[in-house]
Amino acid sequence: MAVPWNLSTEQWSDVLLRGATPEHLASTLERGSSLPWTDVVLKYTDESEKILDLGSGRGELSAALALNNRRATLLDWSEDNISFSSSLFRGLGISGDFCRADMTKPLPFKDGSFDAVFSCGVFEYFREQEISAILKEAFRIARRRVIILVPNAASVAYRIGKWYMEKTGAWPWGGEVPSYTLKPYFRRLGCMEVVEFSVGAKHSLAFLKMPAGAIIRALCTRVLRVRDHSRPALLRQGYLLITIGEKTASSRR
Repeated sequence: MAVPWNLSTEQWSDVLLRGATPEHLASTLERGSSLPWTDVVLKYTDESEKILDLGSGRGELSAALALNNRRATLLDWSEDNISFSSSLFRGLGISGDFCRADMTKPLPFKDGSFDAVFSCGVFEYFREQEISAILKEAFRIARRRVIILVPNAASVAYRIGKWYMEKTGAWPWGGEVPSYTLKPYFRRLGCMEVVEFSVGAKHSLAFLKMPAGAIIRALCTRVLRVRDHSRPALLRQGYLLITIGEKTASSRR
């Protein structure tokens, strides 16, 4: 079994921010461009006002939510990422709160501080005990629900592409370990309903960077009519696995 390992803060900043500018991301968001998982998080925070982004990276997902009337708090361990996302928010003329912290430690927020807590592309770098501890903290500070997005181990195109890039030394994303399901972690915390599905089937094809990868991508898109949308992907072939834990009425008290 693969063991997850993380990049340093400096390495993460280099990978995430290389070739990116707050101005370009702001322009993209202002045009209304969005990824399938952005639309999912928008849907599942529809009645939420205050949200927390755990491991916010460049901050574009939180920015998209803030543009849709959410009050976003972004937490990341990298000062460079926090600086980048702050500039992105300023460029968009939206407000947000920014917190530099280590999510593997107790989070610096009171119980029920946020309507919803979400994390995208982070949990794949933690071991089981760490995942359980972070989720417990997330549910402590969430009033309604927690939404976790990780690479989907059931996505064939993503897994093949990842394997090839790792073999050829072209994989930039550290020791991420995709998941088939996160439901057991959520259920062990009790008192909640859990739904799970994957999105981003077309996005998963982008990982096919081997010879003939472009032909395979084109054939899948044309013949199988693979599209990116926010509906659950057919046969669980979406790039991202999304697990949503809903607090029951009794657990919100």
